[in-house]
Amino acid sequence: MSQPHGHTDDSGEPVGNNPLEKLATAVVHVAAVILQVAAVALVVNAIYRYTVGGGFPVIDEGARFSLLIVVFLGLAGTHIVGGHVKVDLLLAVLPKRVTSAINGYLVPLGSMLFLGLLGWSGWKSTLQMYLRGTTTPSQPYITLWPISAVIPFGCGLLILLLLLHLMRRISRDLSRDRRAQD
Repeated sequence: MSQPHGHTDDSGEPVGNNPLEKLATAVVHVAAVILQVAAVALVVNAIYRYTVGGGFPVIDEGARFSLLIVVFLGLAGTHIVGGHVKVDLLLAVLPKRVTSAINGYLVPLGSMLFLGLLGWSGWKSTLQMYLRGTTTPSQPYITLWPISAVIPFGCGLLILLLLLHLMRRISRDLSRDRRAQD
């Protein structure tokens, strides 16, 4: 996915010009590598299972966890390229100015609230897993807190990006209002 016209916040700044967006892009690349490794491991495990009759439980466990990791590491990068699912059915009948206000202010604020709650819940769960030393029930035992930690990390990164884009939007709107008054 690429977005040739810049940010989803309609600012003129090219995508990836600040450290936060560079971090989000790097994290997406890490998620892509994890997904590729999980896919190859699943194929190897399936071949081994159907030819030799065995299998590696760690691959099945790891593949399940890799999906969680890929989703939350990919949140911010998906936002940068405008790849999140969006339903415009109700917005299509509203005036352009109202639609712009909803997309520019209400959606980011609501998203930050939701991501904050999800991230906080993920943080509490991660901390609890860390303190208890929680692992998977079957061998080989996989420590769960590092896997769970991607939830607050991914949510926090997207919240910071949404906040950055919201501040850009406010700044742009204020400067447009000042120009209109002059």
